[in-house]
Amino acid sequence: MRRMALTVGVCSAGWIARGENNMDGRFLSVRNRTGLVIACACLLLTGCQSKPAVPRAESFQIAPGVSLQPIADGVWVHTTYFDLPNYGPCPANGLLVIDANEAMLIDLPWTDEQTGVLCDWAAKNHGAQMKVVVPTHFHQDCMGGLTEAHRRGATSYGLDKTIKIAREKGLPVPKVSYQLRTMVHCGPTVALLTFMGPGHTMDNVVVWLPKQGVLFGGCLIKSVDSQSLGNTADGDLDAYPTTLLKVRSAYSHAKIVVPGHGDWGGPELIEHTLKLCQGAESKR
Repeated sequence: MRRMALTVGVCSAGWIARGENNMDGRFLSVRNRTGLVIACACLLLTGCQSKPAVPRAESFQIAPGVSLQPIADGVWVHTTYFDLPNYGPCPANGLLVIDANEAMLIDLPWTDEQTGVLCDWAAKNHGAQMKVVVPTHFHQDCMGGLTEAHRRGATSYGLDKTIKIAREKGLPVPKVSYQLRTMVHCGPTVALLTFMGPGHTMDNVVVWLPKQGVLFGGCLIKSVDSQSLGNTADGDLDAYPTTLLKVRSAYSHAKIVVPGHGDWGGPELIEHTLKLCQGAESKR
């Protein structure tokens, strides 16, 4: 839109300045030329405006340390808190998707108890049973509640790399393995799971909801308030930028991008994370 507005403005202004004929073969009057100049100015101003932000609904708490924020039809960001040593309460994001009496969690909360809270809320308020859970990597803020999800009968999907790491570390193991990418359903809603490459961890995947235009970047993507890449002890800083470029190429049209921690936004979160990679590289 910005390029189109600038092009129209510049071309129209030049056309007026040269005094060329209009479509009827007559020269434009001063009044018409003035009107066109004003119109071009309006187009220029419109083109310089940033893309309107997606309207934000208020988040609400459903239990101590567990909150929800609706971001699209049938999609909520769930945020849960956990006390980390030498850090204190740490919030982590995931998605709750509900469609046709079925529920899905993209990243589970830190604990089984928090996972149970989300399952109960979906059942009580929407009559939805937790059918699918998708941890996007092996860390606790993604699959800490996996045991509770299994106890409730949910099917879990994990990248083959995630399953290998979970077994090596004695963690709960996702039931269904996939390589590189797969598709899962929550009622009619489709979620596309893709491993773009290492970054935050060696197994981080992103999840795309095409119907809603929502990309869950997980801990691979940082919020605009983040000043660093955070914990990359289990990741690959050399591969991180390449992975992000793949994400940007595939999902630059996303309406909403949700990071693993902090506030959600749009594709600008991907650009911000790329800049953080550049900063990390300069310090090495």
